[in-house]
Amino acid sequence: MKSLKFFFLLCFWVIFQGCNAPESKESTSVSSLLLYNGKIWTGSKAMPKASWVYIENDKIKDLGNGDNYPSADKKIDLKGRLTLPGFNDSHVHFAQAGALLLGINLLDVNDDELLVERIKKTTQRLPKGSWITRGDWGAYEAWNAGSEGGDTKKAAWQPHISLIDDITPEHPVLITKYDRSEGLANSLALDYLGIEADDGILKGEILAEALKQVPESSFERKLAEAKRGLAECAKWGVTTVQDMSPLDRVDIYQYLKDRDSLITRINFSPSRLSEIGNMVAKRWVINWGDNPSPSGDDWISFGTLKSHIDGIMGGRTARFFEPYNDNSVEKRFWRGGWREFSQDMPEFKRLLMEADEEGIQLRVHAIGDEANSILLDILDTLDAVNGTRDRRFRLVHAQVIAEKDFARFGGKNIIAEVQPYHVTDDMRWMEERIGHERCRGAYAFKTLEDAGCKLAFGSDWPGTNASYYPINPLYGLYAAVTRQTIGGMPESGWFPEQRIALESAIRAYTKGSAFATFEEDIKGTLAPGMLADLAVLDTDLFETEPSAWLNANFDYTVVGGKVVYSREE
Repeated sequence: MKSLKFFFLLCFWVIFQGCNAPESKESTSVSSLLLYNGKIWTGSKAMPKASWVYIENDKIKDLGNGDNYPSADKKIDLKGRLTLPGFNDSHVHFAQAGALLLGINLLDVNDDELLVERIKKTTQRLPKGSWITRGDWGAYEAWNAGSEGGDTKKAAWQPHISLIDDITPEHPVLITKYDRSEGLANSLALDYLGIEADDGILKGEILAEALKQVPESSFERKLAEAKRGLAECAKWGVTTVQDMSPLDRVDIYQYLKDRDSLITRINFSPSRLSEIGNMVAKRWVINWGDNPSPSGDDWISFGTLKSHIDGIMGGRTARFFEPYNDNSVEKRFWRGGWREFSQDMPEFKRLLMEADEEGIQLRVHAIGDEANSILLDILDTLDAVNGTRDRRFRLVHAQVIAEKDFARFGGKNIIAEVQPYHVTDDMRWMEERIGHERCRGAYAFKTLEDAGCKLAFGSDWPGTNASYYPINPLYGLYAAVTRQTIGGMPESGWFPEQRIALESAIRAYTKGSAFATFEEDIKGTLAPGMLADLAVLDTDLFETEPSAWLNANFDYTVVGGKVVYSREE
């Protein structure tokens, strides 16, 4: 009996010990990655340069120089290539970008042959029955892409239904001109819409109503668009995007994350002040304290809300102290009634105050010098009414600043959420709009930097209905360092005194963007404990002329310790 009792006690002890024993090596195994034999620019003051970086799971474990590096599950020989922190794009419209990449881009289309070619390729990408919409044809007829201005053209080309009907028997088409003044529909779309148009051209209210009737994209198409957009980010070394898409895209991101398929980190920002209550209910607010941070997690984070105070330069709807040089009648027009509160300044200010009081970080689109000045006034009011704190108030675009306002940036941690490629593209028509003297305060990155403003670089990908802005951050670095068109003009740069150093530009595209979202403790530099997000280039930016950057490639992109893009595979 005693022996039986002893047997049961022994079994119990074995089981108990098994439950409390350390997990097996298989269940506790660490996934490690070593990148070695490289030229690593860390962005960190503690160790500015390294030749190897060692990663465990999703974080950087160690960095160093020389051959004394740890062993790892996987190794990548950098072969002397430049490695940088992963780029953090502070301003993208991800849903639009995915739709454009999977759909159709007609910005540079000004003739029959190219239209037919683009339509054919789009039908090959999209399943039968999918709508082909937008496109924005003719954008570069008025001002050539890569132009420095002075060569304005008048749009003359006119598409016709006969060009597209035979090649789109299973895809409804309703594409639009860049200024939305007209659209072109095929017979399938006209039948669906119940509209008669012999030439397929729709204008005015008919076009506006037709666009409203286009069916919403399916979840499957939105998912496919997101995957295409993520692949584009990975290709160009972008490891985080700060997105302002429709709210339904959050479900897409979560779907991908749950399936370990989200390969770019997302900082999501609703773009309507009417979302304040929704954000508070979801707790999409900044976690304030000694070390403020966004809500969410390392992959999908929240806490910022976007709004608008004015319009855009191209449509003369940006707000300036003085009239536009080329059109005084449309002086100080707002963006229009389709933007909430755009003409109700008291309500606009009240809602900004409410959002700030609820713990939401604010980012506000501001183009004109008067618009930016008003926002600086509002920031002063927020400090006075809701109390001073490290808000990191974000001036989106901060495109033209009045000379008197530059001094107001000092000591406030104001974020200039700017897109340097705008310089390269917008100089086509900037001086025509506001004249040479006011352009001295346009895209004034060096003056903003010297004034103590925090620069957070981004792309504005995929751009506007008049321009395509690439996600490739090398275009942004090129613009910030040279202030030239992609053709290298003007030779000395457009207002060359506003050029900034390459290291400053890289910091603005990495640590600066991380700082803008209160994530500088986990992103933006390569150092132990930081998220293992990095990019490997085939070109040494520090040893080559900026013109060479436009043709450079990324050989590897690593996010969370995983290689999400390899040009060599």
